[in-house]
Amino acid sequence: MTTDLLPGAGVLRAEALKALSVRTWWALAIPVGLLAVMVNLFGGLFGSAVAGVGGDDGIPGILLASLAYALSLTTVFAALHGVVLATAEFRHRTVTTTYLLAGRVPTLLAKAAVAAGVGAAYALLAIVLGLLAGLAGQGAAPLPSVGGIVSLSCAGILVCAFWSVLGVALGTLVVNQAGAVVALLVYVLAAENLVALVLRSGTEEGEAPGTAARITSLLPANAGDVALYDLPARELGGRYAPSIVEGLAGVAAPPPGWGALLVLLVWTGAGLAVAWVVGGRRDVT
Repeated sequence: MTTDLLPGAGVLRAEALKALSVRTWWALAIPVGLLAVMVNLFGGLFGSAVAGVGGDDGIPGILLASLAYALSLTTVFAALHGVVLATAEFRHRTVTTTYLLAGRVPTLLAKAAVAAGVGAAYALLAIVLGLLAGLAGQGAAPLPSVGGIVSLSCAGILVCAFWSVLGVALGTLVVNQAGAVVALLVYVLAAENLVALVLRSGTEEGEAPGTAARITSLLPANAGDVALYDLPARELGGRYAPSIVEGLAGVAAPPPGWGALLVLLVWTGAGLAVAWVVGGRRDVT
């Protein structure tokens, strides 16, 4: 890659101003915060109830699991922001001017960088509000370990950032904003689940998963969920952690959390590469 293909400070600044000058970023942040509070308040209350019955051992894992679930929901809003960021210029017919001034590839990379930052910010918002709500719900029960919170936070920030970039890639490929949003929601909320269900349908209970079933862990949404649920599952189930991850993420034979992050990174890079090729050839006049 030559240096003229890289986004300069001016292009990054321009894309950041575009992203922050419209209400989309904070409009999507509102449901992120509300969902984080509701999910983790329930998680804290549930952890407190479990502590009253069987001791304190399960509480840290339960709160981490509710945080992971909130972060999984956050990835959808991060991806939505990426889609809107990429398609806005096509919707308002300003893309020709932008491409002439900044170039197509620098614009794509700058949008991806800005979207990744917003996605990471959504993850931080969900973590902070989720922890506060979870701790309020569980009262005086013990905190999860600092290491566990930090590890889950890092995984959540990366997963949300990757999904924001995937949203930019999708929005560059499907320039119609409504169509791109619908395509994203249909895939993340329904299509991938159906595909995973079909791939796992041939595996009998107690049997080792076949090749088709193992593919479920390599699908993008599932890979993100595996990366998020890996640590809470190990806190809750120890050596039974893979089975817990399988149930929470709906996959078979999940890789470790770091492996799932690498899978999602590959999807992100592939999405950007396809957007690079298709966007570079599209007629925008």
